[in-house]
Amino acid sequence: MRTPRRSGPFGVGAKLDRLVDHIGRQLESAAEENTSGLSQSWSEEQAVLQSIPDYIFRIRRDGSVSVVGSGTSRFLAANDPMSGKRGADAAAGSGDQLKKKAQGQDTVSRLAEELARRSRQLVAKAEETGKVQAFDLQLTHAGRTTYYEVRAAVFYRNEVLAVVRDVTVRREAEAAMAKLKEDLEAKVQEQSNELNQLKEAFQSQMTLLAEEEEVLKKSFSKVERLLEDTIGAIATIVQKKDPYTAGHQQRVSQLACAIGREMGLNSEQIRVIRIAALLHDLGKVFIPTEILAKPGKLSKVEYAMVKSHPDADYQILKKIDFSCAIADIVHQHHERLDGSGYPQGLKGDAIHLEAKIIAVADVVEAMVSSRPYRPAPGLDAAMKEIEDGKGRLFDPDAVDACTKLFREGEFDFEAQGGSGG
Repeated sequence: MRTPRRSGPFGVGAKLDRLVDHIGRQLESAAEENTSGLSQSWSEEQAVLQSIPDYIFRIRRDGSVSVVGSGTSRFLAANDPMSGKRGADAAAGSGDQLKKKAQGQDTVSRLAEELARRSRQLVAKAEETGKVQAFDLQLTHAGRTTYYEVRAAVFYRNEVLAVVRDVTVRREAEAAMAKLKEDLEAKVQEQSNELNQLKEAFQSQMTLLAEEEEVLKKSFSKVERLLEDTIGAIATIVQKKDPYTAGHQQRVSQLACAIGREMGLNSEQIRVIRIAALLHDLGKVFIPTEILAKPGKLSKVEYAMVKSHPDADYQILKKIDFSCAIADIVHQHHERLDGSGYPQGLKGDAIHLEAKIIAVADVVEAMVSSRPYRPAPGLDAAMKEIEDGKGRLFDPDAVDACTKLFREGEFDFEAQGGSGG
């Protein structure tokens, strides 16, 4: 009689336990009755066992192992009344079928040998704990390694039932994925290193550019100071020649810059306006002082000489590299929108905006300042003069900005540093 099992469901589950138990009982019952009964029971149970993809081994403490779930089992073959017939059928099979069958038998044999080697420890551990024993096996044959998962539990006294699953495909897939992951991580690390190198190179380049920019700023500052000193020296020359003209240029520059700011011009445009306005009457140094300060009406020749000062300005300034159109702006400060100005008779958009602004500031400053040959007409007269010429002689935006500055008290010549001559 069989000894009752110590453990419940394990591995492939309770159904498999009951199935194995049922097969054993059927085999014993059939053997006691008759050989034909055994043959019929065997055929039915083998069909069920053959449908299970895993190997099922019965392992005894003494090291004997039999295969329950495979037709290659010595245990099944020894108890199979139909083995003779199957042997004849197998002999008639194809070469490939025989080769596959031989390979299967070899795998089962090697698994059985490995399980037999572990049988004593495996059975003892299973009986001691009453728990399913799970472990991995790997076999190497003909240069290829196969992997198996084993789950074993107590079946009868001094016996365990082990379910062995071939997990080679899964392990190889896992290994391939791990290798792919490793390769990807290596590639990412390589690219990360390259990016870090590029980052370091970029930062180094940025540092060099910052240093160069600092050098350029210092150089530009020196150039700016040199320019300021040059303009100051020119103003001194003009002042020595004609004090009225020198003061006039300074005041025109102040008003023109204020008009530009009111119009929303940027700092670079304001800088250009300031320099051009400070130099706009430089050419008058070539006009005799007695003509510039003459109290009476000028002759045609004298007036022609006065009107020539923008050309003289241009001839002097065009040789200096101001990095902007200073010479052209100064050349155009007496041009008018309708073409009635001088020296070129330019119209509209042909005139630089900076020159249009200086033109308005020039007229206003001249009319609010006294000269040796006339008293100052005054601010109101100056405002009327530019408004009457708005859009015809003078730029409308420059006129509006100028009148706003004075009428709203946002600009005053006196507050800018005193009156001109």
